[in-house]
Amino acid sequence: MAKKKTENQRTRLEKELTEAIKQIDEEGLIFLLQQTQILIHNARVGKLNREIVELEQKKLKSGKAKAAPRKAPGAPAAAAVTVDESDNGKAFFLTLGGTRKIMDLEEMRRLVRICYAAETKSDALKQLYTVFARERGDVLADAKISGPASPIIEGLFHAIRSTYQLKDR
Repeated sequence: MAKKKTENQRTRLEKELTEAIKQIDEEGLIFLLQQTQILIHNARVGKLNREIVELEQKKLKSGKAKAAPRKAPGAPAAAAVTVDESDNGKAFFLTLGGTRKIMDLEEMRRLVRICYAAETKSDALKQLYTVFARERGDVLADAKISGPASPIIEGLFHAIRSTYQLKDR
């Protein structure tokens, strides 16, 4: 019974959305698409987080110890940054100060490329901040990163450079 009610509600909402879209200009549609992409991304991240919690709970129950996180050398204590990789290598957990965020493989590859391709460390920090500002505002907000000069961005740069290498293609 509950499933049928949910299906009916979803059908009704889809019809309402279809009708509303007809009244929105092109700029509004672009905005809606961007918001849709954010919702889809957040749903994937939520699913990954739930799977990770389940895996960690299974490990705790089975008595397997968790590997120590890799810390960025030279990162200030206030900007402690760690990078942990999931067992399957498809998810990465960034601990930025007191905030833990998850990145998928492609996002992490992009951050690694930035850290190695930029001409200077300062350029890399600016590019890292810009990527987060455009694509992962949640990281900036949750970790309270106010700009590219943030010690957390620098800590992330050092953590990435000390942990990963840029592969030749």
